[in-house]
Amino acid sequence: MRRLPRRSAALLGTANGAFVASMPAIHGLHPLYRCHTKCVVVSYCAMFELKTLHDYSDGAILDEIKRVARQANGQRLTQQKFSELSKVAVTTVHRRFGSWQKALDLAGIDESIAPRIKFVSRGEVLGAISCYASEFPGTSPTLSQVAKRLGVHHSTLAGKFGTWQDLLREVGLDPIPLGRRYTDEECFENIVALWTHYGRQPHFAELNQAPSTVGSKAYVRRWGSWRMALRAFIDYVNQPSSPVATDASSDERYEQPAALATPIAPRSISLSLRYRVLCRDRFRCVICGRSPAKNLNVELHVDHIIPWSKGGQNVEENLRTLCFDCNLGKRDKLEQR
Repeated sequence: MRRLPRRSAALLGTANGAFVASMPAIHGLHPLYRCHTKCVVVSYCAMFELKTLHDYSDGAILDEIKRVARQANGQRLTQQKFSELSKVAVTTVHRRFGSWQKALDLAGIDESIAPRIKFVSRGEVLGAISCYASEFPGTSPTLSQVAKRLGVHHSTLAGKFGTWQDLLREVGLDPIPLGRRYTDEECFENIVALWTHYGRQPHFAELNQAPSTVGSKAYVRRWGSWRMALRAFIDYVNQPSSPVATDASSDERYEQPAALATPIAPRSISLSLRYRVLCRDRFRCVICGRSPAKNLNVELHVDHIIPWSKGGQNVEENLRTLCFDCNLGKRDKLEQR
């Protein structure tokens, strides 16, 4: 222990094993000497703080885990973080309670603060794949979708039960095609389908969930980011509509009379026009008001008010959003106005 100056040592006593100063006496010292003495007292008080627990009972160790969890201030409590802040070694916790996970459970630490490592069997993985396939017929789940369903990180499943394609084949599903190149039109069609399904702008994570048919990697690879892909989509659908043109098939099937002022429109409605009509009608049926965002069984169509077979044009004024049931009941009837 360092020896204090004789004059300041005479002013110090001990209490509870730590040095304390008699403040009136210290105040009587020269200002420079008083500052030096205070520094010495503070440094010696810090040296006597215990770095271990007085009691190593189960309750005391669990209380220490709770204290460290509070001290972490919302940060993820890992074993490494616990070793940095705790007065108990992680090995002691393992020996006392059997495992780190059991100690966290006994201490009542929430999984949002200290995530647990969960082990799953091959049967559980195959069962989750089968359940997903029954909920979304005709769709093969991705590894991330099944991991989320089981409540584990995708790295827990990756490579532990063979390839993902083999697991899909084992339950009778078609493997997910790898490395497929999607066209811009297919990517934009998928955005419209998701926008219609949710009734709002789709989120990046939803690209990897049903009913999406184009994964997030395709958008990032094509445009650099999801935000840039959305910008390209908006620029595409906001392009001014080109004059109505007849394709070769319509020219062969129909002869346009010379006296007819309005050309015959192609039956198919462009993606940009279909999106604008859906946005205008707020992604819901204009007759019954149902939408896929509230009822997953609803399927929306963009329908001609004046049927195409009766000369209806592909313009916003002649298009509206109908659900499958309302559109099926209307067919090609010309409504009375």
